[in-house]
Amino acid sequence: MTADGEVGRALAELSRALTPQPDPYGRARARYRRDRQRRLGGLALALVLSLGGTAFAIADPGRTTPPPPADATESNAPVLAWSNKLLQSPPRGVVGQDSGYVRQLSELLLAAQRRGDFPRLRVPLTAVKVLFVDDVGGQRIALAAFVRDQPDPGTGWPSAAIWLAAEEGASAEKLTSTNADRGVGDGLEPYESRAVEDPSGPGKLIHVAIAPAGCVFLTSPLPNGRAFQWAPEPTGSYLIRTPKTQRPEWWRVDCGGVTRKITAGPGSLASEPITDAQLATAMSRVRGSVPEPRARLLVSQYAQSSGYQLTALPSVVWGGHAAHLPVRSDDGAPPTGGPSVESGKTMIVAAPAAGGGWLGEVNIDLDQPRPNGVVGTGTSFSVAADPTDPAGVLAVSIDNGVIGEGAQRSLLVVTPAAATQVRVAQNGREVATAAVSGSGAVVPVHPAMTDLVVEALDASGRTLATGQVATDGAPSTLETDTWNQD
Repeated sequence: MTADGEVGRALAELSRALTPQPDPYGRARARYRRDRQRRLGGLALALVLSLGGTAFAIADPGRTTPPPPADATESNAPVLAWSNKLLQSPPRGVVGQDSGYVRQLSELLLAAQRRGDFPRLRVPLTAVKVLFVDDVGGQRIALAAFVRDQPDPGTGWPSAAIWLAAEEGASAEKLTSTNADRGVGDGLEPYESRAVEDPSGPGKLIHVAIAPAGCVFLTSPLPNGRAFQWAPEPTGSYLIRTPKTQRPEWWRVDCGGVTRKITAGPGSLASEPITDAQLATAMSRVRGSVPEPRARLLVSQYAQSSGYQLTALPSVVWGGHAAHLPVRSDDGAPPTGGPSVESGKTMIVAAPAAGGGWLGEVNIDLDQPRPNGVVGTGTSFSVAADPTDPAGVLAVSIDNGVIGEGAQRSLLVVTPAAATQVRVAQNGREVATAAVSGSGAVVPVHPAMTDLVVEALDASGRTLATGQVATDGAPSTLETDTWNQD
C-alpha cells in the first residue's frame, strides 16, 4: 500500500479506537477532529514521514486524550435512537437478499464471538444482525452488528459494528474466518462506512457507506466555487464507490426530509506522486526557504489527508526556522525538568476550501526530540484571505492544546519580503513586537488576548500589510453531522 493509503487507514483506525463518554457519538467526532488538528506530528504524519525517510514519532501512540467533562444538558438519546434504526434495518446489498446466507453468516459470527475470536468484544451477546452484504469490485463486503446483552459501561453503545471483507463470492465460513479482513468498532453508529483494499492494484480502495433504512444518499460534484448539485444515489440508503466510480464529490444523507450528514467523499486532487509541474506551481509564491523534497512530501500529505475539503492542490506559503517556541506539558503549563523552549524547521501549506476561504497546516520538524520522543509537531488553521499572497501577512497560533496559567501564546507570522518587524495590537494598543527574519517571525502574546491585529513593517516603520490571527483548527463550513439532534 502507498504511504497515503497507510495514512488513511491510520486515521480510520484512530477514529474507531475512541471511547468517549457520556455522548458516544458527538464527543467521539469532536475529539477526533481536535486530536487530528493538534497532533499533526503524531500518528498520521509519523507514517508519512517515516515512509518518506524522515522519522516522526509520538510517545505512546495508542493513548487517547481523555474526554472533556460531561455536560448535563447533553443527551445521547437521539444518536442511540438512530443507531437502533440502523440495527433494525433489513440487510442491504444484493447478497443481503439471500436469507439463507444472511442467517448462516449471523450464526457463524455469533459462534466465533462466543469462542473468543474477537478480543475487543468478549461480553455476552443477545444476537448478531447482518446489515449489508454484497460483492463489490472483486470483494465480498459485509457489515454486521453485535448486539450486547447490556450497553457498554464505558461508552454506552448497545451494539458494536463489525466489517468483514474477503474475495468475491466468499462463503459465510470464509467471510467469518480469521483470514478475512475484519474490523470491530466500539459502537454501531447511525452512519457506518468502510474502506477496503481493491484487488485491482496497490493503493486502490473500495468505499461502502450505509445509513438506516428509509434514509437516502445524495451526491454532488466537488463544489469548486459553485453551489452543490445534489442527485440521489440509485442504491438509496447505502452507497458504493470503486476505483472506477470514484470521483471528486461530496456525500449527503437525508432521513425523513432532514439532512443528517454532509461530508466530503473519499479521494483527493493529488496525483501520486506530485509531479514536477505541480510542485513548481505549489512553490511559485513561497516566502522564506523550503527544500523541494520536503515541500513535495508535505504538499502531497496535506492534499491526501484533507481530500475534497480542498478545491485545488495546496501551495507552500512559507518555510524557515522557527526559534524560541515554548514547550507545553499535557496540561498546557511549561514542563518541569526539561527545556522550556524548542525550535525547528517549519513549513506552512494552504489551499482554497470547498466552502470558501482557505485551509492550512503548520508543520514543525523539531531540532531536538522532546523527552517523550516527539520529534515533529504542528497545527491546522483556517483563514478568509489568500495566505499565499506575497504582499499579505499571515498569523497563526502554533501552540498545541491548552495553554496553562502564566504561559505565553506564540504566533507564527509570515510577512512580505521587505518587512523587518512585526507589531501586534489590540484595540489600537501595541502588545508585542518581533524582528522578522526570512519573511517570518515568532511573536509571544498573552493567551487571553483576542481580536488581535498583526502588522508587517518595513525598516522605515511603514506598514506593508495588516491582518488578523487565523482561526485555530480547520473547520469545514459545509460539513454537517446532526445524528445527535432530535
